Amino acid sequence: MMKYINDELWKKQISQKDWYLRLDPEFKRLENIQKDLSKEDEEELKEEIYSSIERDLGNGSIQPNKKYHDWDDERKTIDTIVIHHTSNDKSLTLSRLNAKHMFRLYRPFFTNPNEDNKAIKGEAISSGHFTNGVQIFYGYHWLVRLDGTPERLLTDNYVGWHAGNWDINTRSVAICIDGNFETSSPDIKVLKSISQLIKDNYKNVPIENILGHNEVNKNTVCPGNGFIGGWKLTLINLIKKNISSSSPFTYKQTSNS
Repeated sequence: MMKYINDELWKKQISQKDWYLRLDPEFKRLENIQKDLSKEDEEELKEEIYSSIERDLGNGSIQPNKKYHDWDDERKTIDTIVIHHTSNDKSLTLSRLNAKHMFRLYRPFFTNPNEDNKAIKGEAISSGHFTNGVQIFYGYHWLVRLDGTPERLLTDNYVGWHAGNWDINTRSVAICIDGNFETSSPDIKVLKSISQLIKDNYKNVPIENILGHNEVNKNTVCPGNGFIGGWKLTLINLIKKNISSSSPFTYKQTSNS
């Protein structure tokens, strides 16, 4: 039994293609509740929402639209890299990350689309991004685990919805560290992994265009308060160093179709 979510209402509406509109008053109610919650209770509320979305994506109750607008036709030459962190204290499964990004990135856009996309309101949510024929909603192109392993989430021809700035999205890739670095710094092995990933895949991106999320979106602290003037400098120095051209990590690469 859910503590915060109206479980009966959720189950009744979630299988409808416009579930995000039908449940929008419920989401607004939860947002209002969240304002007065302790940090611990706020996390419990978020857990209810994300676990419910994850479950319903997994069991097919939420069916993504197979017909979709091709936002990727706006993809430009990659000239920027944006560094993120998940802000989670524990490692995220890909299914949970997928659910979070569908809820946080795509749901608000389909609920209140801009003028150019107003026809999508009421349609089933879609991304146009696929892995092994399954539609995915990741905002990041890469996820770097705390052991340094880089995992490919989106191919570079996909526009990741990550920066909070559409122009930046169309010409950037997003590299996210799987952890919470709001008040700490990533281990050196993680930074070495990111530097090698950049050298292997994005050597033409200018050093000055390697940015934190908080440098392109002033409304976030991601990837942490210590990035600017702190561990960003370590990362940049690692990239500049003459690191061996052979990668010390085996990339986990998804097969996108």
